Amino acid sequence: MPVIAVTGATGFIGRHLCQHFRGLGWEVRALARNPGEYPFDVPGIRLHRCDLPDVIDRAALEGASAVVHCAYMTRFTNRAAAERVNELGTRRVIGIARAARVDRLVFLSSQSAHTGAESYYGLSKLALESLFDGEVVLRAGLVIGRAGSGLFHRMCATVRTARVVPLFDGGRQPIQTVHVSDLCHAVEQCLAKGLTGLYSVAEPGWQPMRQFLQEIARRMSRRPLFVPVPMAPALLALRAIERAGLAFPVSSENLLGLKCLRATDTARDLAMLGLKVRSAGDSLDEALGER
Repeated sequence: MPVIAVTGATGFIGRHLCQHFRGLGWEVRALARNPGEYPFDVPGIRLHRCDLPDVIDRAALEGASAVVHCAYMTRFTNRAAAERVNELGTRRVIGIARAARVDRLVFLSSQSAHTGAESYYGLSKLALESLFDGEVVLRAGLVIGRAGSGLFHRMCATVRTARVVPLFDGGRQPIQTVHVSDLCHAVEQCLAKGLTGLYSVAEPGWQPMRQFLQEIARRMSRRPLFVPVPMAPALLALRAIERAGLAFPVSSENLLGLKCLRATDTARDLAMLGLKVRSAGDSLDEALGER
């Protein structure tokens, strides 16, 4: 039985990866910060402790055929602490995996990672990609699926509860999506085909953020007021709020990420993966429709 270890296993993507590979018959070792607090609903997934960068259960990586590195601190108030978890933590995962002679490493990156990025998230993911030379890096679009706490789910919560939804820079940013099940299939294909290198995994087409949020609202039967907000003044205001130490649901880091979003031609990469991904509409229907 092949063995796969997944860091960040109790997060939205990590949880789906564990269940996906267990369904394929793999032995799954799920690495999580607090393993005792999260029982998987699929039997046969073994939980191990992984509190980056200091605690990594080495036994979880011993004899593994593959390690998928999903663990990443996205929300933080202390950037130095985030850098320690993300940068040092990733280096430690790689070092332990290579010492254990793991055959394959897969890094879950993002379309936010590119040379024009200005946010810490985009720049950090881009820098971490370079550590996986000769391995697999998957740049995922906005990941959609049911029940989670990722960016998509926070968008849905905003549309569900807010009377006014701001559209920064008019909501013109290009959004490319990927259903979480299709992303899991992309990891499966990389391992099955023995691929290495960088692949963008998202629907080939895109739509502006404004339209995407409106599609969410329509499926939720909500009618918030969408208000265009200029990007530059919003950034200045948020930085002033942050310097004052005040809490606010949107951060300047969020806006820098939005500002630098760009569409990617994914057709070639999807063809190499032998993968067909759902459209945003189909993904939203699955995630927000009734079971």
